[in-house]
Amino acid sequence: MTETTIGNLAHRMKNAIPALVDTAATPPLFLDAPSGTQMPQAVLEAMNRYVIEGTANRGGVFPTSLDTEEMLLQTRRKVCALLGASDHQVVFGQNMTSLAFNAASSMRRDWVNPNKHIVVSELDHHANIDPWLSCAEDAGMATRWLPVDAHRHCLDLSQLDVLVDEDCALVAVGLSSNAVGTASDIVPIVDRARSVGAISVIDAVHGLSHIPVDVDELGADIMFFSAYKIFGPHIGAMVIRNDALDRIRFHKLAPAPHTGYGKAELGTQNMEAVAGLSATIDFVASFADDASADLRHQITSAIGNFARCEEELTDHFVAGLQTIDGVTLARAPHGIPKTSTVAFTVTAASPESVAFACAKEGVYITHGDFYARTLAERTGVAHAGGWLRAGIAPYHDRDDIDRALNVLDRAIRLARRQP
Repeated sequence: MTETTIGNLAHRMKNAIPALVDTAATPPLFLDAPSGTQMPQAVLEAMNRYVIEGTANRGGVFPTSLDTEEMLLQTRRKVCALLGASDHQVVFGQNMTSLAFNAASSMRRDWVNPNKHIVVSELDHHANIDPWLSCAEDAGMATRWLPVDAHRHCLDLSQLDVLVDEDCALVAVGLSSNAVGTASDIVPIVDRARSVGAISVIDAVHGLSHIPVDVDELGADIMFFSAYKIFGPHIGAMVIRNDALDRIRFHKLAPAPHTGYGKAELGTQNMEAVAGLSATIDFVASFADDASADLRHQITSAIGNFARCEEELTDHFVAGLQTIDGVTLARAPHGIPKTSTVAFTVTAASPESVAFACAKEGVYITHGDFYARTLAERTGVAHAGGWLRAGIAPYHDRDDIDRALNVLDRAIRLARRQP
């Protein structure tokens, strides 16, 4: 992708997103996309419109209730297009963590065989570890770990068939690391889980905005995502295969449905956020190459365009970081797929001090372990405050990256002089 194309994409996005409109001499540079992307005006308007025109709960025969039902139905259909899910139900919720804990505690009701075990990943955000881990412990089941190669910042799948055997009840893995950006090889993991009858769970919260996702092709039983990582509001969703939904005894209120998404969806949803999610998916699709294609193809085309833009900018950013004294990248080597999330450490400077110095110059990068605590421990950075992390989005351009590199260079030199 040429620099002009990248610039055009970023320019179009910046004009669509109020927080990015250049109203100051030195506007803030939001280089923290893994913590949450900025929201377009169209999404804000959709949420406001739902409230202004009259909110309603489901089940009524009056117009606002019927409109709410239709909005929910259409948003579920759009989520299926976003994820390539044709044999799944869409369950809305507060966020991935709450959805995962509900799913895990519901599965726990039938985890009665202490000889069974689960498998989780050392690379993952703990939202895809602790719900399964805690419920397995309550059931007296063992936990096995897909190990991370600490030098290559990727999963080691050499013992996959040994770890995921006939006594495995569930395998949980992330589409990509929210901390270091590595995209995992999901297909053999899901295939192995299915071959032994284990539930497969994919955390797509971080990866979805960077990697076109096809749940049907992956064969995953459950996938989670959160809209705020892809230009939307703070709302989570779980897509679950119909056969998995049928056999899990979800905790629910007695009057709630016994089949379909209502079996797993708890209480009244954040309807204005659902309206925002609907507009978010439309916004993403608007960056497709062919506006006449169906929604699914528009989405995959747009995310592919985002990824190509981000790859060019990330290569430029990584090359610049490598010229700054004391910087050590925490990044998988060439040949291993990665997103535009870049983690690194700095010799003789704490991540917090560097992030603070950057913030004073209007460049927002994050620091810490980002709830990927096990990965931080395995790679030896937990004791020193974790990593610095920059997250590049399609609304960034080459000038943004150059500005970030200049500010980081000054911030690192300043932080290393601090007592």
